[in-house]
Amino acid sequence: MSSTNQYDPGNPSHKITCTRTKCAELERAPHPAGLHLDQRSEFYDGPGSQLAATSMYVRDSARKIISDAPALTPEVVDLLTYIGFLEDQATHARVDRDRGIREASARALDCDAHGEVIKSLEDQVHAFHENWARSEAGRLAVLGFLFTVDQFLEGTVRPDLTVARIVASLRDMAKKTHAAHDRAWKR
Repeated sequence: MSSTNQYDPGNPSHKITCTRTKCAELERAPHPAGLHLDQRSEFYDGPGSQLAATSMYVRDSARKIISDAPALTPEVVDLLTYIGFLEDQATHARVDRDRGIREASARALDCDAHGEVIKSLEDQVHAFHENWARSEAGRLAVLGFLFTVDQFLEGTVRPDLTVARIVASLRDMAKKTHAAHDRAWKR
């Protein structure tokens, strides 16, 4: 496994000296910056950021183990690191699978025997989806009318309200609903 959370003093990239303001304020002796990543070091920053970034399915369990048994923190961090590594591997596998599916789909469209059939089916699916989207927009326009009428009826206890005003308001609401419904079907 190439991913590890442990500081490796033999690794040349970990030889950089720490320049943190906090370490200078505490007047700590010069030390490699990598010690802040090593959960077994006294300079370790703690697992907080790693716990926040880990999967929500194991986060609470890891926090409980660390709070109940702080001595197990290095092992918990190692497990979290490995879980992250496995999640990355699964993501790469999904991306590779999706790429393969897209490539196979592109090759299938070039096939003399099946290319036209596949293209025709794709066009039908697109038309069905567009029809559904227009229907949904029209449905929402009508539901908006009902919502507006309900709001209007809740505020009808006014002394200045007349039948003419109610009819005018309903006519205005219906006009707006018709316009919204027409826009939905003209997509």
